[in-house]
Amino acid sequence: MLLLYDGDCGFCTGWADFGRRRFAPDVRIVPWQSVDPAVYGVPEERLLREVVLVEEVGHPPSGAPAATVPPGGAMAIAGTLRSGNRAGRLLGRALAARPVRRPAAAVYRLVSRNRYRLRFPFLPAREGASCGLPQR
Repeated sequence: MLLLYDGDCGFCTGWADFGRRRFAPDVRIVPWQSVDPAVYGVPEERLLREVVLVEEVGHPPSGAPAATVPPGGAMAIAGTLRSGNRAGRLLGRALAARPVRRPAAAVYRLVSRNRYRLRFPFLPAREGASCGLPQR
């Protein structure tokens, strides 16, 4: 599986790198700009709004119908975390739990809409830690 994120956003890239190092997921975490999103049936407009978890090309979802919409936002992150180490699996299950899903999705949307104002906390600003997207 692939988690597609916005590679033009320093904030997004910082969190993608952090998640890759800290939780060691079995999911490949790649900028959507490095692949052809049309191959995965995901419009670029969606990828500018949220991360999306897709099946790798040539690996059809096990038992899932072809028209399945890939998870995005907080649920894509939860799915990615669940494929990782023990801490990631625990955090991923917590994010996907019924009482937490809606608040997690709301927080994700809030952060996503305001990411141009945010900085990845572990990088100095001079290293491109903020999102280069224009204000919306």
